[in-house]
Amino acid sequence: MFKLIAVTDQASCPRPLVEQIARLLACPTPPNAIILRAKAFPAAEYAALAAQVMAICAGSSCQVILHSHVEIAKQLECTALHLPLPQLRALPATARQNFAYLSTSVHSTEEAKEAMALGATALIAGHIYTTTCKEGVPPRGLAFLSSICQHATVPVYAIGGIGFNYDQWEELQTAGAQGACIMSAYMRT
Repeated sequence: MFKLIAVTDQASCPRPLVEQIARLLACPTPPNAIILRAKAFPAAEYAALAAQVMAICAGSSCQVILHSHVEIAKQLECTALHLPLPQLRALPATARQNFAYLSTSVHSTEEAKEAMALGATALIAGHIYTTTCKEGVPPRGLAFLSSICQHATVPVYAIGGIGFNYDQWEELQTAGAQGACIMSAYMRT
């Protein structure tokens, strides 16, 4: 099954994130998981948001993956976390064991190998297609994604320029991706 992961971005969302996430669960193509990314939120606000989102998703099959906030994830007993690679490097091995799902973003096969050695259970590889989020930066493309997938022993999810496009999803799956991370399309749904 090709898995879809919504990545939140309050800057591109026309409504409060809690409201948008509730809408996502009811949309025709609901996500299998949500990476709760809210960079501008102070820790206390993020903790409150995370608790609300976990409550909203509790009755669904949508997994909540917290972003960057290790201590908040522990406090809320959330066992799914996404960390930027520098944060994963700094996370003690004993702390990594608290998370059944631990993903990080990778931009090379070397980073993918390092992330897996550090205990990542999933990789997010990108950016694959042209995206306004990385304006002026050329996409890494499907050959890059295929290379990451060939070296990976954990699921790989593509990110960057991905929308609700079945042909695109088929290309990603053919390259070896287990799924796709979608930000803009889910934030504007």
